[in-house]
Amino acid sequence: MMYLVLTAMLALNVAAETLYAFKIVDSSLMKTYMSFSDKNKTLIGDFNRDYELNQGKVEKWRDMAHEAHLKSDSLIRYIIFTKEMLADASGAEHKEIDEKINPLFSFIATNSNDTLIIERQDDLNASPEVMLTRGQGQRLQEEINQYKEEMALLVDHHPQLLETLNSSLDVDDPEKDETEKGSSYRTWVQQNFESTPVVAAITLLSKLQIDVRNAESAILRHLYNQIDASSFKFTGLKATVIPEATYIFQGQEYKARIFLSAEDSTQQLEVFMDGQNKPLPVEDGDAIFSIKPNETGEYSYKGVIRYQNPDGEGYGTKPFSLDFQVARPAVTVSPTKMNVLYKDLQNPVSISVPGVPLNNITPICTNGTIYKDESLSEGNWIVQPEELDYEGTNTRIIVNAELNGELKEMGEMIFRVKRVPAPIAKLAGMTSGNISRERLVLQNGVFAELEDFDFDLDYEITGFDLTVPSSGGLTTTLHSNSEYFSAEQRRLLNSLGAGDRVSIENIRAKIRNAEDDQERQLSPIVLRVQ
Repeated sequence: MMYLVLTAMLALNVAAETLYAFKIVDSSLMKTYMSFSDKNKTLIGDFNRDYELNQGKVEKWRDMAHEAHLKSDSLIRYIIFTKEMLADASGAEHKEIDEKINPLFSFIATNSNDTLIIERQDDLNASPEVMLTRGQGQRLQEEINQYKEEMALLVDHHPQLLETLNSSLDVDDPEKDETEKGSSYRTWVQQNFESTPVVAAITLLSKLQIDVRNAESAILRHLYNQIDASSFKFTGLKATVIPEATYIFQGQEYKARIFLSAEDSTQQLEVFMDGQNKPLPVEDGDAIFSIKPNETGEYSYKGVIRYQNPDGEGYGTKPFSLDFQVARPAVTVSPTKMNVLYKDLQNPVSISVPGVPLNNITPICTNGTIYKDESLSEGNWIVQPEELDYEGTNTRIIVNAELNGELKEMGEMIFRVKRVPAPIAKLAGMTSGNISRERLVLQNGVFAELEDFDFDLDYEITGFDLTVPSSGGLTTTLHSNSEYFSAEQRRLLNSLGAGDRVSIENIRAKIRNAEDDQERQLSPIVLRVQ
């Protein structure tokens, strides 16, 4: 209807009745505008109320609604500013506090809440001067198009909302017809504001205010509907029990989470493991993941759950991960009489607690030190006792394990600490018997061997006496301060003949490179030269 009335703008002398009609139309439009504004404020209030009830669910949509409202307010202020420019150009007067407005005149409320009374409603110069000559019409056109683009992005180019924006805020210049020549083509600004009475231009701007609020209202309603559209609908409830652990120790607390979980029997659940293309099998609505690891250690798997969005548009995914540890079946057989550690040795021990990852175990030793050796496999430790403990009264290995973030003592084992057994002194690999002279003179010295001992331990001879027969039925004894024959001892050995008896006595030895190890007295060696 308004556009039919606006055809009167082509007349240079506008009848008073037409001007008054514009005034009536503008007044009616502003009432409609206020109604739209109140309705949109109510919608914003609904967003804020729902946000207080459920922030996580509503926050995204409330923030988008506030953004749409702020952008709409900004464009409305720009339209009102344009109205002010038109009113000022037509010589409008500010309304005094106690002044009454003549019902024959149009008026506008400014952004600063002032009132401008437009007495020269038939002014035909103000509109083309402001909107064309000063370029305000083109700037307004650009502001409206920018608003449409921003709103389209906000609602992700929703088809129905795009149609509403483009139809209600259509300010695009018309396409040029090939038959139109030069000045016959008229832009959107020229069509609406050239040779237009100021009251008609203001009325058109009032309609644009309504169009903005109408577009804002459509967007707010769409966003409000998304609060529930983005919520899942469930068809039933299921009792769920998730224990913190299914394997506990004596004295440890058993704790489980028990709750009702919602389920949707209409959802076609699809679970994919580690990027596999084939989903896991589903039983009673639950995807079943199974695996039989062949090796011990920690295992970690990732996957995604694929589900249909509640609004029926497309699919969503939720990533997940699961971790577990595989251990060998644990059986412990401990010969109590064999719980022995050796002083001055790196004693390897294997420690494990069924159901507890190896890296969560921390043992301590009450006699000496216990530590990990990187050269050993996981779960193996080295114990080095500092004191002898033949009765096993002060040597305990106490095993602690981290369970649910707390360190808990899992048990202990008592050990006896002994000295390493004494080695056997040998010459040419012999302790007694007959030896050829040729073999005897080739030997470098006397050496100690640990027989039937599983540790890789090296003893060194620190000294010995060599006794051989001399002339007149006497014997000669020479001493060495190492495991090697001295030069004098070698001369004695070279002088021996068949039937001579060789005795090595007062043999002393200690663990090689062990400074605090006490010397041991070893059994003598008696050989006869062949």
